[in-house]
Amino acid sequence: MNRFIDKTLLLLSSIGTAAFLFMTLIVNKPNRISQGVEVSSFGFLGAVGTVVLVLWLSLMALSLYERKYKNNIVFLITSLLVLSLFWGLQSRTALFTSGLSSARISLSTGFYVQIFCIYLLFSTYSKRIKDYKFIKWICAIGIFALMTYFMISGAFDDLSLIKEYNIKKVQFYNNLRIHAILTLGSVLTGAIIAIPLGFLAYSKKKLEDKIMIPLSIIETIPSLSLFGIFLVPLSGLGKLPFFDALGVSGIGWAPAFIALTLYTLLPIGRNTLTGFYSVDNNVIEAAKGMGMNKNQILKNIEFPLAFPVIFTGIRIAFIQTIGGAVLAGLVGGGGMGTFVFLGLGEASPDLILLGVLPIVFFTVLLDYLLKAFEKTMRGIIYD
Repeated sequence: MNRFIDKTLLLLSSIGTAAFLFMTLIVNKPNRISQGVEVSSFGFLGAVGTVVLVLWLSLMALSLYERKYKNNIVFLITSLLVLSLFWGLQSRTALFTSGLSSARISLSTGFYVQIFCIYLLFSTYSKRIKDYKFIKWICAIGIFALMTYFMISGAFDDLSLIKEYNIKKVQFYNNLRIHAILTLGSVLTGAIIAIPLGFLAYSKKKLEDKIMIPLSIIETIPSLSLFGIFLVPLSGLGKLPFFDALGVSGIGWAPAFIALTLYTLLPIGRNTLTGFYSVDNNVIEAAKGMGMNKNQILKNIEFPLAFPVIFTGIRIAFIQTIGGAVLAGLVGGGGMGTFVFLGLGEASPDLILLGVLPIVFFTVLLDYLLKAFEKTMRGIIYD
């Protein structure tokens, strides 16, 4: 073995180990409103905690050496770390709640820090695995299968987060649907508006500043200020029969939808402008030499070559809007922000997490899928 310091692995494994040893893993609550008792990782996990600690220390040790299959080993150990952590969580929860219907376990800082470090380890070292890529699929399927079994079997039912979910299951899926509709609708509407504006700024150079500067100004306006600006005009529109039938008013989905749409204009419009500027002039001149007119060049040359950059703007707008749609809950627009602000009002961290965690999950998933699609699309266009 050659001496080598993997700074990324050393940092993440050190933080994970410190979180395990010194931070609170869970809070044991006799009921929802009680402060509860903080419990360390060792105090809660018992013997399983020893396994988790050994795995963290193994990652630290690996950071000091370079081996042929190191990336594969890191990925396998990280997968075992996930399995051990959740196995200990589900096996020990019932011992602390003692069968009391009101008792619950609330996950604390130490747990979330470890999960965050694990996520960064997965995202970093999965990209470094060049050979034996089947290892990634085996680990992913194993983790997914075990987590699915735990959820179906009710192994996590005593967790405060799951209790909140079970109580508000209907509202959860309804608000998740609203959040998805707001996000998708805002980005699609923004794309319909911003792509022509970006192309207009490209084709009419005198209009570039007149288009892009207002879009930049809109991006700097705080969301709450936009809601206040729309309150009076949308309240007036809501008095008209047509808009009243659509549910338009000073509060609700309408101001949230308009604000989110406005925030998508700059990333999509700017990337559209950049995409068209990135098209090589020599390609355009060659197309003209072949007898193509402006419309043919736009349709067959400029737009296909610019589209990967335009799509990057759409991807950025999607990621931005998923998080921004939380504020819809503040004006009665629904979405996962409803749980966030309700949790803030009731001083319930688990209710806040019920709104936040799905947003984080779908943001990461959507970003991964859109990046994969973007990479495939670039390969098709430029190869």
